[in-house]
Amino acid sequence: MKTALVLGGSIAGLIAARVLADHADEVWIVEPDELGDAPAIRRGAPHGSQAHNLPGLGRRTIEQLLPGIVRQMVREGGQLLNSGAGGAQWLLDGRPKTPVRGGSAVSVSRPFLEWHIQRRVLTLPGVALVRGTATGLTMTGDRVDGALVRPAGAVEPVRHAADLVVDATGRSSRLGDWLARHGYPPPAKRRMVLDLGYATCLFRRTPGQRLAGHTAVYSVYTPSRAYDGPSSLAPVEGDRWLALLSGYGERRPGRDLAEFLDLCRASPAAPMRALADTCEPVSEVYAHRFPESVRRDFDRLDRLPAGVVAIGDAVASFNPVYAQGISVAARQAVALADWLRQPGAVDAPAYPYFRQVRRMVDEAWRTSAEQDCYLPHVNAPKPFGWRVRRGLFEATLAATVTDEVVHRAFLEVVNMTAGPERLRKPRILYRTAVAALRRSPAG
Repeated sequence: MKTALVLGGSIAGLIAARVLADHADEVWIVEPDELGDAPAIRRGAPHGSQAHNLPGLGRRTIEQLLPGIVRQMVREGGQLLNSGAGGAQWLLDGRPKTPVRGGSAVSVSRPFLEWHIQRRVLTLPGVALVRGTATGLTMTGDRVDGALVRPAGAVEPVRHAADLVVDATGRSSRLGDWLARHGYPPPAKRRMVLDLGYATCLFRRTPGQRLAGHTAVYSVYTPSRAYDGPSSLAPVEGDRWLALLSGYGERRPGRDLAEFLDLCRASPAAPMRALADTCEPVSEVYAHRFPESVRRDFDRLDRLPAGVVAIGDAVASFNPVYAQGISVAARQAVALADWLRQPGAVDAPAYPYFRQVRRMVDEAWRTSAEQDCYLPHVNAPKPFGWRVRRGLFEATLAATVTDEVVHRAFLEVVNMTAGPERLRKPRILYRTAVAALRRSPAG
């Protein structure tokens, strides 16, 4: 290709640009926000205050696309978290889980991660940034041949020609509307209404500090009894702790610091209580609302023009408490690379790419959205056999409290290094059953 156009300069857009740099002479990233010379929360990424761990699949895939970037982030302040005694603590319904030995993750803030990826991608030959907002597509015949972009500060859009347009504009993507303007059907949307709200705040951390003997904490609840959302605490760059609290509906946390500290003190996690009593806040409280998970089924469209694909949240946006977004977007970037290696790929509709993406989204959706439908406040259609499925999932979740093997398998599924079928292996089912018998009064 001569020119590829990426609409959106978030993480998904940046890693798409990294892939496109191998296949196009020029790659233009269209982004309305100014991407500065230092990490900063962007207007276009209001959830940028949230902690972003890089465990499992996401870490491996980003390292594959940008070799050395994980080591570079750790050198410049990213925190390497180890599991096991004294490392990250997991709680279920207030009960500490059995530690899992041998695992690790990199803990950073969203701006820090995005800035490191941006810095690497924008140094690639032929990759450049365009300040502006995408407002539509242009077409010749049955293919997209560019996009309309309104430059920063301008009123009227201008056309940017491209052999391939990649929509990375996020969960608010208007690609369906743009296709409809040219007579193509928009993709069907599937939603899981959550009404989730979460709040984050940064606290000062002394080098090497542990709270209640731990370097991080993740507190979750059994879905069918989860009126409050998960909470977490992790060290990030700049000698800071990043604390996150969440809740559903009227229990969503707000921006008041005193309320935030009170919620930390009421947490079942000892490190959260210690944070509120011993560490100084160094930021405001950032609050964000996530109304619903959404997926768009591009692979099911009867008609689709050539020359356009979507990636990241523009395809599917998941409940952020499962931390799947970056891993899924990174896998989609690899799928984009696989598709582009096929001769003449961009000359035909991108059905092969979207079919591969569908499998990735299905896997993540089964882990998050299907469990979210069991939340007490969610009124959503239940999958076939949902009572059995819910019972099995919650039995497995309960077994993670006492069985390290089951806990490890559960984390592998959450971190997307294994599919949901991992939890249905005979060994895991057996250990889950043994754990359930030990919990029963007769046991």
